[in-house]
Amino acid sequence: MKKMIGSTKGVVALALAVTLFGTTAYGAETPSATEVAVTEAAAQDIPVLTYEQALGKAKKHSIKLIDLQKNNEFLQESKEDLWDVVGSFSVPTYDYQKWVNDAVYMYSSAVYNTDSGMTKNKYAAQIASLALEATLKNTFSSIVENEANLDLLKQTGELQKTLYEQGQTKYRLGMISQYKLDQLKAEYDASKVNIYQLEKTLEQMYMSLNNIIGESVDKKYKVEYDADFEPYVLQGSLEAYINAQMKKDYSILLQEQAVEDAKFNKNYLSESTPDSSNKSNKNSYESAQRNLKAAKEDKEIAIRNAYVQLQQTEANYNQAKADLAQAQADLKTAEVNYAAGNITKLTLDQAKLGVSQRELALEKLARAYDMQVFSFKNTDLIVGGGSMA
Repeated sequence: MKKMIGSTKGVVALALAVTLFGTTAYGAETPSATEVAVTEAAAQDIPVLTYEQALGKAKKHSIKLIDLQKNNEFLQESKEDLWDVVGSFSVPTYDYQKWVNDAVYMYSSAVYNTDSGMTKNKYAAQIASLALEATLKNTFSSIVENEANLDLLKQTGELQKTLYEQGQTKYRLGMISQYKLDQLKAEYDASKVNIYQLEKTLEQMYMSLNNIIGESVDKKYKVEYDADFEPYVLQGSLEAYINAQMKKDYSILLQEQAVEDAKFNKNYLSESTPDSSNKSNKNSYESAQRNLKAAKEDKEIAIRNAYVQLQQTEANYNQAKADLAQAQADLKTAEVNYAAGNITKLTLDQAKLGVSQRELALEKLARAYDMQVFSFKNTDLIVGGGSMA
């Protein structure tokens, strides 16, 4: 009987050791669930979609860009029609206030409005194109980030599963309470729910991307989007940069064109224009000037704030690099200890997960910085406070 009891204890100890410690340092390791998933995805031969390919598709599919193009064609035809009627397309001078007869005003104002419309349409098309690029960048970045998050969740789920399985063995041996076991099960169940929810979120993201680029809702592919961290170096002073951007920022140029339109309406008048309209046009001109002044002030603040945000992200990225280096050093230590039999496979996996988390954080900052630099170079995309429009 004593021998049987001793044998039973040995079996229990052996079962616990196998569950808690897994394979030994010298045992063969089975592929992780993530590695299997990657292999299966590769075997499916899913096509790769680059950002450049998607942008080309998106521009062809964009209803807004198509409308702006059609409007430009309409304005060009209007310009040609005016030329055919009079034999010229000369915008009248309006630096000072003057009255002309109604017939001259009808033609001249049509010329001005057509010319102004073409200018505003060009600016609007540039803004729409940049906004589309920014939207696509954000979409690609979000998909890549969430795919990485999904891989990380799956790794975490495997650890939660191991912890729960260990907990079951510990509970049978009386080493933990039912409450603790229920906690481990709840954490494992939560990890499965999180994985499922993120998979569904990714499905929605791909559907949104398909909508942007004009593909069928169920089209499948693997997005490819690299955003290497390259510190942005400002050439010259920030003040010089702001002044240069003000001259080519399309949102400011639109405001300047609004001032020109108001100026034309104030100064170029038909002989039949009533005095009330004259006063209203003057008020509109002054209002347009104030709006332009406010827009420039807001844009300057936005550019300054965006530059500060660049510097903040650079500092965060450098800190994240240091955190990754520390996690990698911890992993090397864990690998040595695992090889020596001092720690379990679970502890080693936790160290690997720590490295994955730090790598993911670094990649996330690189993508955020890439988007910030894109907006900073194209200030049409930033509004008051330095946020993207």
